[in-house]
Amino acid sequence: MTTYDDGPVNEPFGPEYVRPKNADCPDCDCCTAALCAKGRASISECSGHVDDAELIVRVTGCPCSAESTRGTLSWRAAMIRAVTFATEKPLRPELESLLAKIAGDESFDDARDLLPKLTARRYVTWRPGREPVVTDFGRAYINARWGVHRRVTSLVVQSVDPEARTAQAVVTAFSVDQLVTVPMDQVLNTRTGLTVDAFGDTLHAEVNADARDAGEVVLTKVSNPAMAVTARPGSPDGAR
Repeated sequence: MTTYDDGPVNEPFGPEYVRPKNADCPDCDCCTAALCAKGRASISECSGHVDDAELIVRVTGCPCSAESTRGTLSWRAAMIRAVTFATEKPLRPELESLLAKIAGDESFDDARDLLPKLTARRYVTWRPGREPVVTDFGRAYINARWGVHRRVTSLVVQSVDPEARTAQAVVTAFSVDQLVTVPMDQVLNTRTGLTVDAFGDTLHAEVNADARDAGEVVLTKVSNPAMAVTARPGSPDGAR
């Protein structure tokens, strides 16, 4: 009989043995090191890589992979999402006004009924009886919506970590010396034509050039100018 993590299994041959237990994660008390490695490299977090219902409850919100933990892949994805909404599909004016008031420590008693909507988008953290606090995502939204330093820049991917699902890139408008960590799939995909085995082309993207540090750099609208289609003379596109 063999004992796995999910219980014993009878085997017709050989002596009874126990499979070695996976090492615990040194950074949390809810997961194994192997599970956290998967969770950090996925927007599904640790809970997206287990099937047992009891285990899902146990690892949900694991700090090693949580969206609220700066630097995780799910955090990076949420930052991109917040900036994309700010630049392409902004909130209703009354919600934007409330978010700005919270960020500026202004009074907003007349709009408290809107707090759950900002909380649902995770732009603020809030519980009844407590004052709301703007999250990284809320500030990313504000900076992208009203900031003056978001602009198009060139970038070059320098290295790729397939296991962590991240890439290191030089983002010219931010710094030519500091490397910026970005989600691998954001810069290596069919739209850019770059792959894990072939990268290094100069890409274009919108970026918050005034980011305080490399960790807060958020790229959107990544494209490869080398893949731009040039309309042929006489074609409908060329005629415009």
